[in-house]
Amino acid sequence: MIRLEDHAAALRAEGDGDDALGQATRLRIRASLDRNPVGRVPALIAAIAVLCIATASWALATGPLRGILHRDAAVPPPAIELPLVVPPPYVAPTVPVPVPAPVPVPAPVPVPAPRLRRAPPIAQAPALLDPAPVVIPAPLDLYAAAHDLHFHARDYTSALAAWDAYLAAEPAGRFVVEARYNRALCLVRLGRLDEARAALAPYARGEVAPAGYRQAEAKTLVDRIDARARH
Repeated sequence: MIRLEDHAAALRAEGDGDDALGQATRLRIRASLDRNPVGRVPALIAAIAVLCIATASWALATGPLRGILHRDAAVPPPAIELPLVVPPPYVAPTVPVPVPAPVPVPAPVPVPAPRLRRAPPIAQAPALLDPAPVVIPAPLDLYAAAHDLHFHARDYTSALAAWDAYLAAEPAGRFVVEARYNRALCLVRLGRLDEARAALAPYARGEVAPAGYRQAEAKTLVDRIDARARH
């Protein structure tokens, strides 16, 4: 009869030894069962249990069952599919936007129309009046004015012009000889000696009638003009 220790040893032999040792153990258990028919049924049950345990141990040791277990372990568990819930689109809350009050536009200031300036009235041409008569002084008045400017006012420039005016107004008058001599004296006073000598030369030569009029005075003046010109 095989004891419990023999069964444990057989199990250890299955786990630690090779396949031949396990086969021998199983044959020995079977022979023991054949020799003891009374306890065959319990022994048979025990042998079957030992055989199952030994087979499982051998499968774990040799690798077939290990590969199956590892293959099953490598398969990931099926993913749990959750229903796809699509959230409703986001709608921003409507915020009322304040509308600014319209800016009051000032009324246009009326621009006064430009005032048209009236053109000044055209001055009427004055009525043509009779021109004032031109008063021509008498030759004696011209002579008197020239004499006054020469001998009283001693304004030789104005006196020269007045003597010329008299001689132009009365070139053959009764005072022409005296007027020409006085004109020559104005030229001497004004320093216009060349003109003065030309005007006095006829008097110095006695060529002015009446004969010998102012000849001595004229000759003295001509000599002084010549002497001054030589110096």
